[in-house]
Amino acid sequence: MVVESSDRDGSLTLVMRREGIGASRTTWSTKPGEHDLKQVDFGEPRQKSKRITIHQSGRVNYHENGNSIFIEPLTRTSQATCVYAYRVPALEKLNLHPNEAGDEDAIFELSDLGDGPVSFSVFIGPSSLVPPGKAVKLAYDVEGYSLTIAVDAVPTPVPSGYEDHFITLTPERGIFLDQQVAEDQAMISYHRALTRSDGMVLYHPNGEGNIRLIFSVPMRIAPRFKIELADPELHVTQQDVQRDGRSEKVMLKFKIRNRRTGQIIRHEVAIKSIELDAEL
Repeated sequence: MVVESSDRDGSLTLVMRREGIGASRTTWSTKPGEHDLKQVDFGEPRQKSKRITIHQSGRVNYHENGNSIFIEPLTRTSQATCVYAYRVPALEKLNLHPNEAGDEDAIFELSDLGDGPVSFSVFIGPSSLVPPGKAVKLAYDVEGYSLTIAVDAVPTPVPSGYEDHFITLTPERGIFLDQQVAEDQAMISYHRALTRSDGMVLYHPNGEGNIRLIFSVPMRIAPRFKIELADPELHVTQQDVQRDGRSEKVMLKFKIRNRRTGQIIRHEVAIKSIELDAEL
């Protein structure tokens, strides 16, 4: 399983890696009256790897079937919620990873589980969650949540004839029927939690000189700006501003430039004032 965290808003991407491609998938549901197996043919062959995204807003998207569920916003996580499950017919049928383990890799020691099927559940929970049994937990302590993959005490049952298949399971619904926080507000909450700030968040310039400004509240529209620097030889112009359509109401990314030489300033400098105008 590959886990990635977005630098933009801290949303998580999970990829269950599988070799090969498939032309169809077989599905069924535990809902009453929907137990029958259904085959869904793909227009074009697809990679067998599965991908889900867990957004700061609590929206979980399953890219394999286009479904979504809603859980608590990540920075407000108070309970463990299962967001995914994966059943393998036997550990020996898993592919061997071709590379050496990296510094950020976690190795799941499961050699004592025997030869039968094994199923795993993926949970989002508080960072203080103590998972039962065999598990690997990735804790985001500052933001207050964690991602855990745990071995189920009993393998998930499957329809007769599918015992030797690799199977993924997705919840029909989450703990909410709709998204509890707008994406803009969720992004602000994430950066406030990450920096332990209560207001506007201003990051230091990165190696390219980009500075990120996270607003204290979502704006009605992408605001006009006026940035005044302590050194009059420095300024910010329209050409040095980047706007992202998804986050332009909560974030401004800009560079500071020397008026005379045009050089981009890549170190922190004093900012006298920042004014944002969204025309209320």
